[in-house]
Amino acid sequence: MVIVYFLAALAGIVLFALIVNRLTGTRASYLEALELGPGERELWRDSGADFGLRPRTGSAVALSFPRLRRHSVLWTDRRLVIANRVLGSQRHMITHQVVFDGMGDASAQAASRELAGGFFGRGFSTLVARAPRFQRVNDRDCVCLVPSEDSGAALNVLEAYLFTDRLTELRAVLEAH
Repeated sequence: MVIVYFLAALAGIVLFALIVNRLTGTRASYLEALELGPGERELWRDSGADFGLRPRTGSAVALSFPRLRRHSVLWTDRRLVIANRVLGSQRHMITHQVVFDGMGDASAQAASRELAGGFFGRGFSTLVARAPRFQRVNDRDCVCLVPSEDSGAALNVLEAYLFTDRLTELRAVLEAH
């Protein structure tokens, strides 16, 4: 009987999610179908990176970011797009978009100040960040992204971290740009 209750609860969660998505117009966005904006160009791509967020409030005393190499990252001259591979598929669903101060379009800037960074209606969270900086977190080199005040407050994010095995290559690309 416990299994029946468990399955009913799972079905209820799925049904609730379907209703919320239908009402908000939220749709999945995939990295493979992403179209770059006019004049936007790809600078760097990595399919074995990790992306982590450090919350402003409710954070643990010590945070750990394991290197599972489960994120795909696309860095353009205007934004950073982070995606995860969908279970049982080869496609990558976009989970986060990081737009740098003064570089993103107005809709991305506005979405970053909405609840959950504009997740509802767009399907991914948007974060407006200052210029990226390279630093060490938990004895590992990474790219640290500090959100703008409005964006960080909307998403409860103090910092975002990008870990990759190709950090030297990324640094060279960003310095050349």
